[in-house]
Amino acid sequence: MLKISGLGIASSLLGYAKFNVRLLSVLISLEGLMLSLLAFFYSSLSFTGIEMHYFLVLLTFAACEAALGLSLLVSVLRLRSNDYIPTFSSLNF
Repeated sequence: MLKISGLGIASSLLGYAKFNVRLLSVLISLEGLMLSLLAFFYSSLSFTGIEMHYFLVLLTFAACEAALGLSLLVSVLRLRSNDYIPTFSSLNF
């Protein structure tokens, strides 16, 4: 499980670095990174035998992060009608 979550972390970081043209692809890669970190954290906690309360707190933060990212995406799409990252500038608002 640790190897799979390590592979997920590496592929999410690669996707974040390579596919950063649209805001949706950035949010999807960040969500994949968070899920991979959750899998890594869960496997390391189950390996050491520590209680799972920390995992539930991190899972709650992941859900809040996903909701906040989707609400920002909707706001940007309503304001600009596209989600291309190179068009984001403080001078265009």
